[in-house]
Amino acid sequence: MATPTRDHAVDLVRAACLVVVVGLHVMMAGITVESEGLAIINSLDGHPIFAWSTWLVQVMPLFFVMGGFSSLLAWRRQRERGVTGADYVRDRVARLARPALLPLGLVGITLAVLGLVGLPDEVLADVGFRIGQPLWFLAVYLGCSGLVPLMARLHERAPWATLLTLLGGVMVVDTVALLTAQPLIGALNLLFVWIFIQQLGFCLADGWFDWRRRWMLGLTGLAAFGVLLFLTTVVGYSTDMYDNLNPPTAAILVLGVGQTLLFAFLRPWLARLAERETFAGLSGAINKNAMQIYLWHVPVIVLIAVVLVVSGAPFPEPLSAGWWQSRPPFLVAVALLLIPIVIGVGWLERRSDARGRPAAAPVGPWMAALKVVLGIAGVVTLLVAGFTPAYGAAIGVTLLLIAVLLRSPRRRAVDAAAAAPEPETVSPPPQKA
Repeated sequence: MATPTRDHAVDLVRAACLVVVVGLHVMMAGITVESEGLAIINSLDGHPIFAWSTWLVQVMPLFFVMGGFSSLLAWRRQRERGVTGADYVRDRVARLARPALLPLGLVGITLAVLGLVGLPDEVLADVGFRIGQPLWFLAVYLGCSGLVPLMARLHERAPWATLLTLLGGVMVVDTVALLTAQPLIGALNLLFVWIFIQQLGFCLADGWFDWRRRWMLGLTGLAAFGVLLFLTTVVGYSTDMYDNLNPPTAAILVLGVGQTLLFAFLRPWLARLAERETFAGLSGAINKNAMQIYLWHVPVIVLIAVVLVVSGAPFPEPLSAGWWQSRPPFLVAVALLLIPIVIGVGWLERRSDARGRPAAAPVGPWMAALKVVLGIAGVVTLLVAGFTPAYGAAIGVTLLLIAVLLRSPRRRAVDAAAAAPEPETVSPPPQKA
């Protein structure tokens, strides 16, 4: 298959998805100061129109579709250069986990210090929980990225069978979770739902939607939202797509299908928009720093809220008129603090790259799989244990660090032998005739 380089419409949509995520987290950040103390809540919980608005602003399925598109093209380019699947996975783990080490380590240290100076454990636990919530994405994306070489092979050999198998897995998990009243069973769909949606990105990259008439794409996309309406009003799935996110359900899968079809319908217009200088510059800057923006924006939101509390600023009741008026300045404050942090961290990374990192040693399939498992385990530890007590954060960050640095002992021995200086040889004196 011909492997294109980049798609400007995809880049634009990925950047827009990240902006929506940051904006929503700003909107959700609710601080209440009561007689019992400080409380952090989701301000949009219970809003009369929020559940239905999530059909538009729940962009995680679309983000995974765009990620699948880019991942397939990147893997094919590397495969053509002779890169193995295990080495591709090694690089993806490093690219995703390494940027997380600094912000997660700083959050853990900061909360530990605040605990020592007397901040209540309940407040620290709540702050740590809110900061850790978005990390589910990192764990799932690590898993999806680790499966790209395998799923790409299945996609190239049997695309329809792969999609139908994943769809069947989603339906079985949802049904068993409903019949047994055991929501934890639904956690299996963290694999089936997001891998299915990633496969949609593979289909998009291979031009599955390019030859179809645009009006058919638009109508089919709207029909997918009709199926979503049936699932939420008749079958009993929640109308709130954030409820369907944890754990993911068939409703998220259908939302992802509808978003993919509508993207394909709008793609020519989006491509023209993405070629404009302003949009091209913005999407390029955002995508270049996407992981840093995602990892740092929630700590920045919490930091600003803490500063407001310490300074004695008034906190309007969430969803009140005063609260809505406070959202634009709050969003501007987050952007003004987030931008220099992202630029500074990027500068540090470039300096580190300029000094030169040791070349990544080749790894085998089992070592690559272990790296993915350790990375996911580190994030899950932070999600379950939280940042307080401090050992929870220490364990989680350590597992992520090991996932980045781990190398095969046999490979290390080979590398050391290759790097060792050759022993000097003494030439025998010439023989006299």
